[in-house]
Amino acid sequence: MRIHMESLIFEVTLNIALLVLVATLLSKLQVIQTTISQERRSFAGQVFLAAVFGAVIILSVYTGIEVGGYNMNTRVIAAIASGILGGPVVGMYASMIGAVYVYFLSGDPAFAMASAFSTVLFGLLGGGFYPYFQRGKWKYRDLFFLTCFAEICDLVIILRMVNPFSLALETVMRAGPLMTVMNAVGILLFISSFNHIFIRQDIESSRQLQRASELAKRCIPLLGNGLRDKENMERLVGVLMESSGWTGVILTDKEKILAWEQKEEETEGQERQFWPGSLPGQDGQDQENRGREGAASLPEISEIPEIGREAMEKGELLIAYKVPKTSAWYEWMKDYSMIAAPFLIEKEAIGSLIVWTKKQWVFRQSDVELLQNLVEIASAQIALSELERQRMLRQQAEFKALQFQVNPHFLFNALNTISYVCRENSGRARELLVILAEYFRYNLGEGRYMVPMEEELKHVRDYLEIEKARFEDKLEVTYDLPETMDIRIPTLILQPIVENAVRYGIGRDGKRKVHIAAERDPGGIFVSVRDQGKGFQEEILEKLERGEPVGGSIGLRNVDQRMKRTYGEDHGIQISSTDEGSCVRLWFLKECRKETKEGEICGNDKDSSCR
Repeated sequence: MRIHMESLIFEVTLNIALLVLVATLLSKLQVIQTTISQERRSFAGQVFLAAVFGAVIILSVYTGIEVGGYNMNTRVIAAIASGILGGPVVGMYASMIGAVYVYFLSGDPAFAMASAFSTVLFGLLGGGFYPYFQRGKWKYRDLFFLTCFAEICDLVIILRMVNPFSLALETVMRAGPLMTVMNAVGILLFISSFNHIFIRQDIESSRQLQRASELAKRCIPLLGNGLRDKENMERLVGVLMESSGWTGVILTDKEKILAWEQKEEETEGQERQFWPGSLPGQDGQDQENRGREGAASLPEISEIPEIGREAMEKGELLIAYKVPKTSAWYEWMKDYSMIAAPFLIEKEAIGSLIVWTKKQWVFRQSDVELLQNLVEIASAQIALSELERQRMLRQQAEFKALQFQVNPHFLFNALNTISYVCRENSGRARELLVILAEYFRYNLGEGRYMVPMEEELKHVRDYLEIEKARFEDKLEVTYDLPETMDIRIPTLILQPIVENAVRYGIGRDGKRKVHIAAERDPGGIFVSVRDQGKGFQEEILEKLERGEPVGGSIGLRNVDQRMKRTYGEDHGIQISSTDEGSCVRLWFLKECRKETKEGEICGNDKDSSCR
């Protein structure tokens, strides 16, 4: 009995060694490596893996050892491995292939049904634990105990399904302990043969992430205006073609193709297929030009490929190896495979990126991951660009509102004042009309955001000249300004401050005294507007500090927000206020770090004081 047991151990060891050798050879095949490492595997890939592992199960049964009519074999290793490495679908189909062979072509018929049933169970067990063991993250202890559990289930099935019971019990007693231990050790060796696939996949994923990062550095600047800039989209497609191994790239929004490009390919000895959306011979020399010049002379694509529309509808990456015969892409897809990934902003598709390569068994996982990483980075950048665009549009709208919002009381008072002046001094009235016209021309100008300080002060002088005609000797305005003020400041930024001083700066003597001063500084120019009124109410200062509305839209809050947007959060207006009057201070920076399309600038923070 001892010699017989040693012989069985030797035979089982040989079978396991053979299975491990087969696993090692399989793991070296590129098509096996690529198919196993794919997370989004096509139906063809599933069938292929099921056929391969089904064949391995058949081999393990074929090389089994007959012991009293029962075939002692290593099918549990191949069946469980098919599920762990290929997933539930592969595990189920591979084990069913093996079960058919076991039932009809191997061993004693008394054991056929039990062995076939347990074979399917092995595949389902492996597939059920696929999420736990996937991508090479398994623990060998867990794998060992899973196989022991599968062998115990096999023994229980034999006891339940094999007749007579005495034959089943004898078989379990002789083969059970040996097969349980040997197969549990064997599956560790078998699975280990595929470890390098997942190690290589992790390395490749790291490389692709680095590659995607480098590619993103080149692509992100082209996405500053989202998908609206056609020129940048064409450049983006060119960058993708230059930096990838893809045969072609299509970039779309939700409705149309924005840009596309395709590499010129060798077509000697075969007829080039026409591009979808065009007909052979279109435009006379079309076929000849395409063969000679490649992508540059291809006719325009008429519509987004079906896979692109479907990817946008589902909001996920899709892979296509073929399309229906009714599709315009049917002939083209005989030679090519496509991947499409949508650009998503808040789960809403705004476009897609479609790439294709010459048809092969499966897409390389690196291509899929590169495309996925690119669209995720691009989607984030487009979202930021859209957010920035909305912010800029809001600022433009606020600026336009500021331009067109005229204090009706000021207009009424100005016209009323001029009408009185007409009776006494027609020449002065003409001057005031010209000044009023200049005032409104500046207010409703061409929409510049930044203007020379001299122009802004000229606008302030025009306003004050009209107010002086109204208040006469009850309004006193003094200036303390440098000779040159070579700096640009936001337009309409000073007039609201001066208007506030004229309106509320009434002193105890009933006069309105306004003093406007400017002093140069290495970083810019300090401007202060003083009055001798009763000062600001504490409530108004608190609201301004909290950023709450204060008065009308042309007022302190508006100026404060524009100063902060232009120069930074620490560069809002500064107000000092007492019962003897108030002083509003602004610091305009000279050197700019950043300039937007509106001319908006930012500068260094610095404390200022009233000058």
